[in-house]
Amino acid sequence: MGNTGRGDTEVSAAPLDPSRTSLTSRVAYGAGWIVGGRFVMGMFGFLNTIIVARLLAPEDFGLVAIGVTAMQLLTNISDIGVSQAVIRFRDADRADLDTLFTLSALRGGLIALVMVLAAPLAVTFYHDQRVFWVFVGAAMHPLLLGLVNPRFFEFERNLDYSKEFFALIVNKIAGVVISIAIAVIYRSYWAIILGLVSSAAVQLALSYVMQPYRPRISFRSFRRILDFSGWLTGVGFMAALNNKLDSMILARVIGKAGAGVYFIGQQLSELPSREIAVPITRAIYPGLSELQGDPARMRAAFLRGVEALGAIAMPAAIGFALVARDLTPLLLGDKWLAAVPVVEIMTPVMGVQMPLMATQYYAMALGLTKLVFIRELIFFLVRTPVFVWASIEHGLVGAAWAVAATGLVHIALNLALYARASGDSALAPMWRARRSIASSAAMAALLILLRRIGLVESAEPVIRLCAEIAAGAGAYIAVHAAFWRLEGMKDGVERSILHLGEQLLARARR
Repeated sequence: MGNTGRGDTEVSAAPLDPSRTSLTSRVAYGAGWIVGGRFVMGMFGFLNTIIVARLLAPEDFGLVAIGVTAMQLLTNISDIGVSQAVIRFRDADRADLDTLFTLSALRGGLIALVMVLAAPLAVTFYHDQRVFWVFVGAAMHPLLLGLVNPRFFEFERNLDYSKEFFALIVNKIAGVVISIAIAVIYRSYWAIILGLVSSAAVQLALSYVMQPYRPRISFRSFRRILDFSGWLTGVGFMAALNNKLDSMILARVIGKAGAGVYFIGQQLSELPSREIAVPITRAIYPGLSELQGDPARMRAAFLRGVEALGAIAMPAAIGFALVARDLTPLLLGDKWLAAVPVVEIMTPVMGVQMPLMATQYYAMALGLTKLVFIRELIFFLVRTPVFVWASIEHGLVGAAWAVAATGLVHIALNLALYARASGDSALAPMWRARRSIASSAAMAALLILLRRIGLVESAEPVIRLCAEIAAGAGAYIAVHAAFWRLEGMKDGVERSILHLGEQLLARARR
């Protein structure tokens, strides 16, 4: 889309590659770049987690979790959705971009100031002087990201994810190198904080190098931005309360070491969604935004995304939970065994949630951010008292069960949001993912049966892990293929995967 006369033409979108005019093809192509980037980033991040977790103590992670969680909480509750606004406003001009930059910079500076001012209060609350410097160090992250060039997000709007792939890899490598170096040399919690800060600094620099632009301080498009981002800020506020308070609550209730164990368990639990579902979902959003004038095609595109997420991300999450007992100590060491129940309890429900991750973006592409806010508000009113009660009464395991139980509530809220936004049946997304749900259930049943009959229990952990992964993957693929064949091998995610495989094989032969 080019400029529509709303201002300077210097920031009009670059033309799309004519070789990929099909929206579905461009979304799939973009998803490939994002998933590839996230995979490489995930490998570096996982390596970083393994090394740093072996060098630092659980208490160090609990300590950092307090400051980083506070920073993330403030970041989320003040989110104005710069990237979402650039994608939504396909005719964005200089006035829009400068206003977005101004608001983002002010927000970053305000978050940093609040973090510094809150540091002494946090020291008093947690009775630990180190918390002060954790808060001050974490304040640098939002300060730097607040200055990121808004034009950088035009790459995402135009589904040109190869540029973002490069930027993600470079800033991730920078963060990992700094983090591991400090952990090896000093064995200090500063390894985690400075890793985050250095990654943000590189991201800031690359945003201007890769997409030259000189932003100005401006509020000319404040009204237009507010119409879209006002409710989105409310969504960020509620989402932050739902997702970022856990470690802070647990650090007070069960201590910093217990909070550190929960933090690592949560990071592992979110690994499949972070590395698989989120990249696919991000690729879907610009495509939905492009179809905002055609509700029928937009709904069909969303349901195709649900099917893809169900086929790929759901079994990955459920399978990850089933092998966590061997995988966690193998990667992180025996001192993190206490995190295994957290992964086993929370991850399966997250897997069922994954096909619906794009629901929020579907509503946002339609401009229905108010409905997304209402969803998050209801979820907060349900989740928070349950989590606090379970943590006090049952400790770490109780907290994990609270997250899992309220995750089912979130699934119901997402289905209701889809029905309200689309006018379709609330159960349509689950029906679209029916083969993946049935196949994931069959995979889980097989692995549980193998344990019950003791077929692999006597093997070494590494051999048992490999055997369970092979058995689970084989069962999932076989059952999925059988259901697809029974349904007449209709067009769906299976055919898309086969087509992709054929293309890759043809390229390999060439």
